[in-house]
Amino acid sequence: MNRRKSVFPVVFVLVMLLCVLFIAWYLPTVSSLRFRLQDANVSLETSQGRERKQQHEYDETVAALAAAQDELASVQPLADQAAEEKKALKEERKQLRQEKKELEEKLSSGSEGQEQ
Repeated sequence: MNRRKSVFPVVFVLVMLLCVLFIAWYLPTVSSLRFRLQDANVSLETSQGRERKQQHEYDETVAALAAAQDELASVQPLADQAAEEKKALKEERKQLRQEKKELEEKLSSGSEGQEQ
């Protein structure tokens, strides 16, 4: 029995030492995990906020694109008409230059005939 009495304090001390070591490991580990979990939550909230912002900007861009396409469709006939007018004016200018050149040639040949 004497031996049992001497073994009990040793076992008790060992069990208490194991409990203290477990608590010494458990508390910092749990604290670290909680910190990482909070950090991950903040990061997730930030990412979700960024995603909502980007989705909002995308939706605005899509709406603006539709409006721009409608505006382009309404302006396109005017642009085509202006391009045709420009082409016609260039052609007319080319013809007028040709007529001017012919008239200058006639005038110069007519004035040469008068001098002789």
